[in-house]
Amino acid sequence: MISYREIRESLVAWPKYPGCEPVLRAPLITRGFPGTFNMSSTEHHWLASLGGYVDWADDCIFTTIQSCVRLNDFPALPTGAGRRYLGVFEMADLSGEIALAVRPDYTEALAWQYRELARFCDGWGIPLERMYASYCAGGPVAALTAGKYRFDFDVPVDEPTRKAFVAAGFPAENLIPDRTRDTLLSLHVHRPTPWGYRSETFIELDDGHLLDLATSEYLVWNPTFSGAPGKDTLNGLTPIENGYYGIAFGVERLAMAINHLPRVHDIDCLAGYYRLLGERLGRPVAGEDYVTGEALRALHRIITDRDHHPEAAVTVDAAGARSMGLKRRKKAAMLKRAVSASLDEAALRELLAAHAADQPWHAHLDETVETTVREILTYRASQGRRHVAA
Repeated sequence: MISYREIRESLVAWPKYPGCEPVLRAPLITRGFPGTFNMSSTEHHWLASLGGYVDWADDCIFTTIQSCVRLNDFPALPTGAGRRYLGVFEMADLSGEIALAVRPDYTEALAWQYRELARFCDGWGIPLERMYASYCAGGPVAALTAGKYRFDFDVPVDEPTRKAFVAAGFPAENLIPDRTRDTLLSLHVHRPTPWGYRSETFIELDDGHLLDLATSEYLVWNPTFSGAPGKDTLNGLTPIENGYYGIAFGVERLAMAINHLPRVHDIDCLAGYYRLLGERLGRPVAGEDYVTGEALRALHRIITDRDHHPEAAVTVDAAGARSMGLKRRKKAAMLKRAVSASLDEAALRELLAAHAADQPWHAHLDETVETTVREILTYRASQGRRHVAA
């Protein structure tokens, strides 16, 4: 098996956009996603370097491997589709996250980006004949966003992306026209947020299913508002003067595809953890067990960032204790509740120690094993008291 570390390091070493600087990954607890946990690569760094998501006066060009927690993915974990989902995962840019004060020629930029993607895939023996990609087929905003936004605007077909994929060697018949928010980047992330195009890149697995490996985006429009900026007052789009483009891999899924594995949980840095989980549960891991496994991993990572990440959006009291806001604490409680009660203190400690040992690129995990165990047990005890009181 090709190790996750080797694949991860190949992405770090890949040639980057000129002037691209490595940065510390954003914390899972960031003001870029208030009330929840980090879900992408750019927001935290744009807020820190550019002060917002629109009207940049400077360039911000960086590379990182970003940790993400997407709680919305948890319901899929017990299903057949769950073989590709993790509760906490990593995204790595290929050639950099490229935010520019002056909008570039996207035709040229995307052609370069997808040539690099094709080169990278070829280096890992992934034939382009097995690669697929989606692109926005255009249409009214109301239709593309399934009614989330209803203002009058017709989105053009994303021809630059389609042509760039073909020019890079992707078979034209493997390109998938799409008319959903999967390919229209349409957001309002608690503040004005540019809109643009998104593309998903897939690999055809040995069983014929498509696995989404990478996401690419570029920004085209700024939102306009009928009043104070908000998703309900967003009423139009104007061409953006700044620019951004980039492509990022889901690193664990990439390792799954390169190694021809049936589940993402089978990659080398997760397989031992899941074998141990099965032993402690006394059965082969299946269904809801993946919720337990991923909830425990995500909670471990969140607590570690809370206590150790220097940029975490936390409150520090006079004694130096660090805490999350109420909304995030409630979400952390959801994760604690999702950890199977059949895992006792010793089993929790053993699993968390294995998780720390198998993720050496994440500092301090070994230092928060006891904290994580204690918080889960405290939560269980509090739930027991409430049940008795009821």
